[in-house]
Amino acid sequence: MNEKDLHLDVYTDRSIFYYNGKATVFEEGKQSVGAQKRYKKVTEELTKGYLEDLYKVCGQIDTSSLDESTKSLLTTLVDGITSETGRALAGLTFLQITIKSIVPEQSVRLHKGSSRSGSFSWKEGISLRTIDSTFITPFLREKKLLNMNKYGFMMTRSLAENYPYSQLYKAEMRGPFGTWIKIIDLIENTSLDFKALLAYLMSLLINRSAHFKELSDSVLNKLNVLSKDYSYEEVENLLIGFCSSTQYSARAFEVVIHGFMQAYVENGLTDLSLAPMSQMRSANKKYGNIGDIELKDGPIIMEAWDAKYGKSYLYDELNELQDKLLQKPGVKIAGFIVNDFLDLKDEIKEKSDDVSAMTGTEIQLFTFRDWTKYKLKSVSNTMVQQMGMDWLKAVVETFALKRLDIAPIDEPCEKWLTDIGNLLD
Repeated sequence: MNEKDLHLDVYTDRSIFYYNGKATVFEEGKQSVGAQKRYKKVTEELTKGYLEDLYKVCGQIDTSSLDESTKSLLTTLVDGITSETGRALAGLTFLQITIKSIVPEQSVRLHKGSSRSGSFSWKEGISLRTIDSTFITPFLREKKLLNMNKYGFMMTRSLAENYPYSQLYKAEMRGPFGTWIKIIDLIENTSLDFKALLAYLMSLLINRSAHFKELSDSVLNKLNVLSKDYSYEEVENLLIGFCSSTQYSARAFEVVIHGFMQAYVENGLTDLSLAPMSQMRSANKKYGNIGDIELKDGPIIMEAWDAKYGKSYLYDELNELQDKLLQKPGVKIAGFIVNDFLDLKDEIKEKSDDVSAMTGTEIQLFTFRDWTKYKLKSVSNTMVQQMGMDWLKAVVETFALKRLDIAPIDEPCEKWLTDIGNLLD
């Protein structure tokens, strides 16, 4: 048996689903004790604020365990939302992954489960409609993540057919049906970090909501109608203050530094090309990066800088940089940028010299302000002024998700946009 043998056998008391060389039996009847316990656990966690708690920290959840194909499926699903289609499937996927993140053993192919007589039920199923109307739709509406009616997406008749969700589900569906089915197959047949998966989907919904679009348009408009251009010094002070006052300051600091280099390259201040910003929590070592900022001559990294927010003592970081540079020789300049104080004890200077001698790379350690001075030391005053406004524009447009080719971001940007918009006021 292989995937070509995909089929569903339906009997009076059960259905047997054949998929990918495996037969799964779904028995009909009153909800089992195990299903009742799983349903209780889900409702208890949601009652205690499971989704609200995740919403507060979803930008901090490590999603690096999710491969790009998995992320791409969720992105395609969310991109498929229009004013007319896709909302129910996105909401249902959110519900299914929520359940998996709380009770991974619960099958989300089964959307009905009841202990009452006279109503259709799978023994191992739970009522997705009840969970939706009680918890999921109210949450999505309150956070303005999906424009749903108050009764919930599970009221849609096409989602209520009495057979399991699979590629064989024949009800007429509007929206990215194929993507939704692929996600179901993935979460039912693959070991995943479901909480990370839910956080990733939540971030996508936040960044693609109508509320986010209104916010980003508002902040971009503020930027475009400034009564006067900010001086370079005013831009730098504004962005430094922003990093120190917003949430997830370390990531915001990376974006601000990358935004500086976006403007630097756009203004022709280097012949090198800027590598796209690494996505959220992508460990540099894992993905072969030397730094958060990489300037290249073709495929060769010539210059690399790593942002370190809240760190002043960089001995361990220098050791790690040495390993990276030995694996990728040819880098001319590399170093670290700290947001405030830089600890330059003798052992740090000695280690920096050792790394330089061993790798042939010039090693530099800078505070943020000293790094920008270093990059602009040979730039005319007129161009420095131009750099300031272009830098601010690059940062705002990055948070508004207008520069996904050079600055892909997969964490929620709503708070960052709000904070930088308030500073522009």
